[in-house]
Amino acid sequence: MNDGDGVTKSYRLVYLSRHPVRSKLHRCQVYDSSARVWTMDKELDFGRLELHLEHPVICDDVVFWASSHSFSNERIDQYVVAFDVRKERTQIIPLPKEAAVAYSDTIGIGMREGKSLCLMHYETCTWVIGLWLLRKTNDGPPGWVRAHEVSLGQLGFRETPKVSCIVLSEVAMTTSLVFTVESDAYIYDIKDGELKKLASLECPYPPLTPYSNTLRPCGEEEELFETT
Repeated sequence: MNDGDGVTKSYRLVYLSRHPVRSKLHRCQVYDSSARVWTMDKELDFGRLELHLEHPVICDDVVFWASSHSFSNERIDQYVVAFDVRKERTQIIPLPKEAAVAYSDTIGIGMREGKSLCLMHYETCTWVIGLWLLRKTNDGPPGWVRAHEVSLGQLGFRETPKVSCIVLSEVAMTTSLVFTVESDAYIYDIKDGELKKLASLECPYPPLTPYSNTLRPCGEEEELFETT
């Protein structure tokens, strides 16, 4: 992550390592490329569930990750973790109560209009993808506001769509949802309501990994660093 300046090539690297299974703690280290030092090394609470670390969402000095389903007999509701690099602390944000996430449902997170965290929840029983925006409050915890919903039934799907991955894409003035249904990938334009099939892939339930929100220009000098 960097400070958002398209000219600078400095960055900060967030490195997480998990403690033994069923522990809520992660070892969290932060590297500052300008100072060329590790500026933080702490144990932080990231909750009991595994995180989708390959899908970070970055906004200013905060990194967000969504949790996975609970694979144990103990019921643990899914959540979003916010890690504030500047304050060196985490916050576990529960999902909206109205979006009861079943085991067969799919969730994803993205950045809406460059300023609001967006939760995408596909509800298998209704075939609907709901979009929720995270709103900050001055005197209380952040809350979710339902912003949009997309019915796959109204888009022409005739059998229960098994959505395995959802990604929010914003290019220029276009906001789209990219999602997979079994081995097929689709893109839906939220403004125009237009659905297009992108491709039929060889593997069932393929993952989608968005890189555009984390790619940064390389520095002018390569350097080797080690974690301790």
